[in-house]
Parts: sequence; C-alpha cells; structure tokens
Amino acid sequence: MSEPTFATLGLLPSLQQVLQEADLIDPTPVQVEAIPAALAGRDVLALAQTGSGKTLAYVLPLLQQIESRFTQPRPGRRPTQALVLVPTRELALQVGEAVRDMAGHLHAPLRWGCVFGGVSINTQMLGLRGGADIVVATPGRLLDLIEHNALSLSGVQTLVLDEADRLLDKGFEDELQRVLALLPTRRQHVLCS
Repeated sequence: MSEPTFATLGLLPSLQQVLQEADLIDPTPVQVEAIPAALAGRDVLALAQTGSGKTLAYVLPLLQQIESRFTQPRPGRRPTQALVLVPTRELALQVGEAVRDMAGHLHAPLRWGCVFGGVSINTQMLGLRGGADIVVATPGRLLDLIEHNALSLSGVQTLVLDEADRLLDKGFEDELQRVLALLPTRRQHVLCS
C-alpha cells in the first residue's frame, strides 16, 4: 500500500501547488485522517500533539470548500462561511497566517479576517466592512464586533474550535454559548485539541 499524499487526500491542484511550494510534501497522520472527513462535510475531532499539523488539517478543507462554492463575486457584503474560534491572540495570528499562506493560488478571491482583543476594534471593523469568507477570532472580540454590527454569523457553514479543550473550559463558557446561539443550527464542526 502506498503512502498517502495530499493529492490522494482529495485536495485541489491549486492547494497541492501551494503545499509543494511550501515544501510540505507528505501529510502528517492527523492530516491523513482529518482532511478527507472534513472535505466530505463530516464533523471532525482531531486530537494530536502541538506541531502535528492540526491547523492545516482544517484550513485546507475550509479553503477548498470556499473555492468549490465560488461562482462570481456579487455586489454587497460577503457572508462568513467559516468561523475559527481560538482562545488566544497568538493562536489567532498563527491560524490567520496559515489561511493567508495557503490561499495563494485559489481562483476565488478569498476574503478573511483575523480578530482579537488588545488592539483597536475600529481597524478590525474596517477590515470586515465588505464581509469575510473566513473569520478567525477570539470569542470576546467576535462578540464585540457582532454587537457593533460589523459581522453576522448567519451564513456560517463550518465552525472550528481550535484548542477546543480550552474553549470548552469554564472561562469561555458564557461567550461560547452566546456565539453558538448566533450560528445556523445546520453546520459542520471541527474540534482540535
């Protein structure tokens, strides 16, 4: 039996090209298990060590799903299709960097936002003015932006909880419940820890 490759996992050639340019040749075990399930629209629970490739295990399917739904740009605000919740600013920046780096050869003109507390909300509101296909956020800042009418979650089709164990902890419980109440009931879930 041959070793799995990103091509055998079902990724688009444009994503395979970005991976190759980044010298990412062989998928990690968590990517081998998670990517096909996520591409099929199934819920995914990925438990793996830090540095095992969990971020790409969900970022690549998110990008492919957005690419496959793309038709022609329409006037008006873009609905948020994917929401990635993270517990810290540092993780938000890391995930945002992965989204940016992996979206390089997509045909769809991807719009994404990375939002977290500790910086001006006005700058983040301006960045989301035209909407965003993917939003990476800490729960508190996400709720602030929703309260300012800068963002709607009514179009979210995939919810990712990165470091889900921390987000499901008591410290984030109220904020997470408020976010979940704003999401469509039918959605795909990806939980990473």
